[in-house]
Amino acid sequence: MADAVDIDIESGPGDPVGQVLNRLCRLFAVCAGIMLILMALMSLASIVGRTLLDKPILGDYELVQTMSAVAVAMSLPFCQMIRGHIIVDFFTTGLSARITKKLDIFASLVLGVAGFIYSWRITLGMMELRSNGDASMLLNLPTWWGYMPMVPSFFLLGCVAFYTAWIDSTGAQA
Repeated sequence: MADAVDIDIESGPGDPVGQVLNRLCRLFAVCAGIMLILMALMSLASIVGRTLLDKPILGDYELVQTMSAVAVAMSLPFCQMIRGHIIVDFFTTGLSARITKKLDIFASLVLGVAGFIYSWRITLGMMELRSNGDASMLLNLPTWWGYMPMVPSFFLLGCVAFYTAWIDSTGAQA
């Protein structure tokens, strides 16, 4: 990202809003990491059980599917905070730093709007799944449970994306 104000990965932003957002992002990312570790251990146990005992963990595919989606959603805010998203700069390599910075700000604003829209739509979908009693096929777990951690994750993503756009547009030190 050309000429953008980078956030120190270790110490985080210097302003109070940035510090709160950074702590929340880190908490969500740690929870996502724990979820991925648990998912890996469950998959290992299921594979070993299937191979050696002919007893896999019932519903392991259902759990992996839900846990993967939740872990990805929970990781997105931290990735935005540290500017860790993949940037394809093929089309912008010849542009000036000023224009590239404006495009980065625009991209952060679009991501912020998308984060809030996803949070809103996931909330509506979750409420509908809850009201109609939708459940997983093998474990009969309510489907809406998997959507619950995604709502605050995408909301936080929206907040962080707007924050990074503000930091880049004002030139403030994060």
